[in-house]
Amino acid sequence: MDIRRLKYFIVTAEERNIGRAAERLHITQPPLTRHIQSLEEALGVQLFKRTSAGVELTQAGTALLAHAYNISAHVELATEQIRRVAHGMEGRMDIGVFGSAMLDIIPRILSAFSQARPHVNVVLHNAPKHRQMEALQQGRILIAFDRYFPESPDLHHELISQEPLWMAVNQRNPLAFKPCITLDDLQGEPLIGEQDPSVFFASQKLFRLQSFNPLIVHKAADMIAAVVMVSGGFGSALVPASVLNLNLPDVVFRPLAPDIQSTIDLHGVYRKDEQSPLLAALLGCIQDFKQQHPIPCGYHGMS
Repeated sequence: MDIRRLKYFIVTAEERNIGRAAERLHITQPPLTRHIQSLEEALGVQLFKRTSAGVELTQAGTALLAHAYNISAHVELATEQIRRVAHGMEGRMDIGVFGSAMLDIIPRILSAFSQARPHVNVVLHNAPKHRQMEALQQGRILIAFDRYFPESPDLHHELISQEPLWMAVNQRNPLAFKPCITLDDLQGEPLIGEQDPSVFFASQKLFRLQSFNPLIVHKAADMIAAVVMVSGGFGSALVPASVLNLNLPDVVFRPLAPDIQSTIDLHGVYRKDEQSPLLAALLGCIQDFKQQHPIPCGYHGMS
């Protein structure tokens, strides 16, 4: 059934006059008459009967009018929704996240995005880096957020922030009473290291730059797990500032001394050829965040 003919039918039914309907539709009477006749032929019924004042709906025409209104409304709704999807106002956005990248900065960016695009369904996938990379390459997620990603010619790395490293210590640890932590303080201090070396890349590089040999007594899958181990008294851990938002029992955070202050990078990674308007909208929120929170100077970035 032709949507345009349905529109002509609705207007003619509302006006009950071919001349007024043609004027409202900005066409002449003969083509309007032909469209109505074609619709009647297609349906095999008479939709209008002529009167001295114009036309009136037949019983079949009255039945069609109710359906025509519904069809027209659905078409308008679908058209508007398609336009909104094309402009990144609706749809589904799959995002990869992992560990401490889910804390503080990324939630703030996603909050700004959800306020600007309230009808977009955001789905978060918590997965380690290798699975995020696979999902990106396969198009199952649009963007991934994490601390460190291997370089790839097909991916673009967007630096979002450089967060200072802090020391998470148990409140029963004597280090908890110090205003800041020095390398001397860490001599012989039991530390929580990594199961995946890329998760703790920044702390490893800091130790290498300082020619410091840390005492790693336990290993954690991510930095959130490391802080949980600190809470349990298993050791201390170097963590990004985002982790300070965790409220775990018996854990206190202390800054590093000025001579060893370092940062850890947070990146968003996405396919270079990705044309999704949803991704473009999210990247706009990332740029807004970066303008409001410029990457600080004076730290040694550990990317």
